[in-house]
Amino acid sequence: MHTRAQSLSRKETVKPRMDPSTAATPPMARGNEDVSTAALEDLIRAMRWARLRLTVLAEEPLHLPPYKGSTFRGAFGHAFKRVACPLRRECAGCAHPAVCVYAYVFDTPAPPEASSLARSPQVAHPFVLEPPETDRREFGPGEKLELGLVLIGRAISLAPYFLAACREMGRGGIGRGRARFRVERVLAEDPEDPEDPRGRCVYDGERDLLAPVVPPWSGADLDQGKAGPVERVTLEFVTPTRLRQEADLVVRPEFATLATALLRRVSVLAEVHCGVQPRVNAREILASAADVKVEESDLRWHDWERYSARQDARMALGGFVGRVTFGGPLGPWLPLLKLGEILHVGKGTAFGLGRYFLVDEP
Repeated sequence: MHTRAQSLSRKETVKPRMDPSTAATPPMARGNEDVSTAALEDLIRAMRWARLRLTVLAEEPLHLPPYKGSTFRGAFGHAFKRVACPLRRECAGCAHPAVCVYAYVFDTPAPPEASSLARSPQVAHPFVLEPPETDRREFGPGEKLELGLVLIGRAISLAPYFLAACREMGRGGIGRGRARFRVERVLAEDPEDPEDPRGRCVYDGERDLLAPVVPPWSGADLDQGKAGPVERVTLEFVTPTRLRQEADLVVRPEFATLATALLRRVSVLAEVHCGVQPRVNAREILASAADVKVEESDLRWHDWERYSARQDARMALGGFVGRVTFGGPLGPWLPLLKLGEILHVGKGTAFGLGRYFLVDEP
């Protein structure tokens, strides 16, 4: 992905601004703060996910764009439908959406008893596709690329569908000319041996063998970092990140804006895909986010567009990239920030957008 700043698209309204609702929120009593922090910790511990790393081998010359998220996501969606749908027809009017794996993954319905937060028109998908981390556009036969795939909650048990879709995507080809590739192997990060950089092999492409179980992680497996107060963290956003405040995209977010987006995303994923009813009082826990301030920032806007065959239109999906350092009482927020490294944040996470890392992790 190009990291130089590019001009804003005319299709989007982007205004740097602070969150007025956060600024107006009164400070919490100490007892409420402790209860809210405990509820947030419970929510994070209840999260479940699996993190896979796919190595693919080009069989034909691949011609790909600098940012490959849309290319892989589009091909992956079509391949998943070919693998999962026995009827091979349009979803509109289908009589079986309640038991359809494709509908669950790509057109996720909110549970009947879902909160208003989880009943939004576009419920978060139970996966994150992380495209290759390179700007290269040309790959010759025999060259390898790496993709990341995060499965969330119930999607972990659907891993065979996801991996079959990846194989089908390679057979159908991607990019200009629909060049083919094959999945060489798939490794899964193992919570029982988190220091092993190789992970556990869950698919061997040479022998076409799939492991029966993908090792799941939970929020309880997250490293909580050093003991004691945390007063400073630096985040590096490596793919365009799209956070909205009211109707506007944010160029340089305050910490409260980032915390709100993370809390909302995790709450919806927990409720819809992990079967957990969040009990976090968002107003109370977010009041403390106003005490965390931006100390340094080199965030810049990066424009990116994709073509949507479904809407027959080009869609602007720009977002901010770069580093930002926050200072303040960050200890209660550290687990949520670490979870966000895995689940991403903001809009377009299924394309790999909203990916960040903690720099010099506390």
